[in-house]
Amino acid sequence: MSYIEWIRGKVGTRKIFLAFASVVLWDENGRLLLQQRGDFDMWGLPGGVLERDEDLLTCARRELLEETGLKAGVLSLVGIFDRPHYDVVYPNGDQVQQFTVCFQGQAAGGKLQIDGIETRDLRFVTPAEAAEMRMAIWYSDMIRDACINGVPTFAPPFRHGQTVDQVAAVRPFIGKELYIGIGATVLVTREDGRILILKHVGETDWRFPAGFADLGETLAATAVREMREETGLHIQPDRIVAIYSAQEMHNVYPNGDQVKNVGVLFHARYTGGTIQLDAGEIEQMAWIDASQLLEWVDPQKIGFYTAVLAHLEKGYVVY
Repeated sequence: MSYIEWIRGKVGTRKIFLAFASVVLWDENGRLLLQQRGDFDMWGLPGGVLERDEDLLTCARRELLEETGLKAGVLSLVGIFDRPHYDVVYPNGDQVQQFTVCFQGQAAGGKLQIDGIETRDLRFVTPAEAAEMRMAIWYSDMIRDACINGVPTFAPPFRHGQTVDQVAAVRPFIGKELYIGIGATVLVTREDGRILILKHVGETDWRFPAGFADLGETLAATAVREMREETGLHIQPDRIVAIYSAQEMHNVYPNGDQVKNVGVLFHARYTGGTIQLDAGEIEQMAWIDASQLLEWVDPQKIGFYTAVLAHLEKGYVVY
């Protein structure tokens, strides 16, 4: 059973976060592949919902192959697309706030084929031709950012007036079962280059500030909110350091709740505030040299932290 079938069977049509991967696939003539969707009868990009046993890159390649018959070469990160105004209601009434990770790359094999279910038509078009075709705003934004081909993009901090705790909204329906939780992690650096880490109450290892996104906010807003709630400090996210969805990011809480953590690690600038630790959650806070990080964190997540350190100054990792 797919993740979407499972969770919809539990929560019905109510609004939830879903993690998606989409692909801007280019041919040798500088044209990109568009898919005429079967649900909304609009054009869009190949892609789909992340499953609990895969990472986002695997999801992107799987969906591309299933929906188009094509494969891609190296995939690079276009950005994350999570604005609440991308919220969608499907024809069957399902409500979703999207967390979409968009990749781009060159076509590298396979045979173009239409499945006739999710895909009604497939067509390679120029960016100018794509701009004239009927599609949802999030696809237009992904294509625009892919054409710019700059650093990975993300929406600025934004919250609308009626946010909802995503985890609290689903746990009464799913119990302790494995849930794909969308969240943000923050790597904050000080002027002297030291980075901030936290020790949570009852834990032995240290980690970066982090938390689950609320329905109604962007992940950059999640990063700002979690930092303020946990430490009292103010930050400004300035770039994506990591996208994470790997198996080792799964977590089982002391109460037995299981979560597949999926989200973004932002680098952020410290902009002020007064230290005020959340006494119910945070036990200690420290500013450490980056070279010390691997000595402080959870050994089971060493791979993730090592990859993050490799991109501390520039670039990003999809983990």
